[in-house]
Amino acid sequence: MGISPLSADGMDFDQSSAEFVHWFTAADGTRLSHKVQLRDLRRTNAGRAAVAIQDIAEDEELFAVPRSMVLTTTTSNIPPSVLQSLEDTGAWPPLIVTIIYEFLRKDKSPWHPYFKVLPTTFDTLMFWNSAELAELQASAVVHKIGREQAEELWRQTIIPVMLAHPGLFPVPGATPSERTAELIKLAHMAGSLIMAYAFDIDRDDPKPDDGDASSEDDFEEDDEDEPFKGMVPFADMLNADADRNNARLFQETDYLVMKATKPISAGEQIFNDYGPLPRSDLVRMYGYTTDNYAQFDVVEFSHHLLLEVAGKKHNKENKAWLDREQQLDEIGLIDDGYSIPRPDPNVRRLEDTLSGQLHMLLRALCVHENDAKAVKKPKDAVTIEEAALLQAVLTKKLSEYGTSHEADQAILDALHSNSTTSTVPAACDPRRYSMALQVRMGEKEVLRQLIILCQSHIKQKSEELAVGQSKRKYDSNTEILSEKAAKKEKHR
Repeated sequence: MGISPLSADGMDFDQSSAEFVHWFTAADGTRLSHKVQLRDLRRTNAGRAAVAIQDIAEDEELFAVPRSMVLTTTTSNIPPSVLQSLEDTGAWPPLIVTIIYEFLRKDKSPWHPYFKVLPTTFDTLMFWNSAELAELQASAVVHKIGREQAEELWRQTIIPVMLAHPGLFPVPGATPSERTAELIKLAHMAGSLIMAYAFDIDRDDPKPDDGDASSEDDFEEDDEDEPFKGMVPFADMLNADADRNNARLFQETDYLVMKATKPISAGEQIFNDYGPLPRSDLVRMYGYTTDNYAQFDVVEFSHHLLLEVAGKKHNKENKAWLDREQQLDEIGLIDDGYSIPRPDPNVRRLEDTLSGQLHMLLRALCVHENDAKAVKKPKDAVTIEEAALLQAVLTKKLSEYGTSHEADQAILDALHSNSTTSTVPAACDPRRYSMALQVRMGEKEVLRQLIILCQSHIKQKSEELAVGQSKRKYDSNTEILSEKAAKKEKHR
């Protein structure tokens, strides 16, 4: 995924690409189709990309990477003793340390030509300044960055390990504090490479059965929630596209193989896919946005906002509600926040946009305190009260954004037209400012769509209720008239 070129100079860019391809094809066991070529597509903001130079058939192999060539904690020759203290820290910290180790080895590292085509600077949210982050306005993605938390974790785990081995991690600095600052910069680079480029690697690949309890393979932990990760040369040269993806990485016993998932014509770019990521996560993880992922945009609001609008946030003396909230928490319904995806254009029913979890929470907040249905899965449609609560939450969330969707659209149009009247805030990078606009606009669109669905639902249910009441009144009046007629007939 050529999302951020390493060198601004065209000759250096082409030379590093050529050296990388030579390194890849010369490595033992690699396979690269003669129909695939790396191209410089920076003029279209696509960076370095894989392109078909001849027609490619569905299921045709594009390239194959031996597992030994994948950069992981087990394929690097970093001394296992260095990583031993990181055994229980998860998959990321040992891999961050491994990448830093190989990066600092420069041309002594087997992956040196690979590092030369990987970026060292990024546009992911981790690197945005406070002014740029402020342009995301009320987007919940701001709370997912965790830069300070990551650095604090590194200071407790990987930094002491690297400081204890200065020969393996030679960084400038006369004091431990200065060297720590340099290592944190490198950790951000390595962590960003993992976030944007690493693949999840199957754990069922053969492992040497030598009985050595201290072997490198000990780090392939069994935690299914955090898969084993690795940097896969050439696979990460592919850009991603939600609509045009035409290739997929398949994991075999000894190889990772990229194959075409559909016919690819000569001249077409070869795309992987990230899956259904909203643009907020696209910029957070990969440092770019594209309209093709607008279909996956979501709106997120916090549990605190939901309680506040429902009038429960400061209701500490309401024992019935507190007991109900505890019950909901015990069955796993309480979360820090909740998301609703962009409704499909064909969706007409509010129920089709809500998860069962969110519907249950709305039900619990709306029903009578002693109603047993408060902690049961709703079997009927969203009620008027539940739709009204959700609409109020969405309206409150929309009001937290500092500008309207129309104002954002005018700014974005001016940016795209290179109008001299458009101004990017002085502290903001123009590209990042544009991405922030797209993210917040997408979320406002989702909010407005959902509010309209709530309004339509309330109107429909109110009309149904009115018709039902009229019918019951008509039936009641008819019954009374029938009774009177019967009495008259009886007295004749």
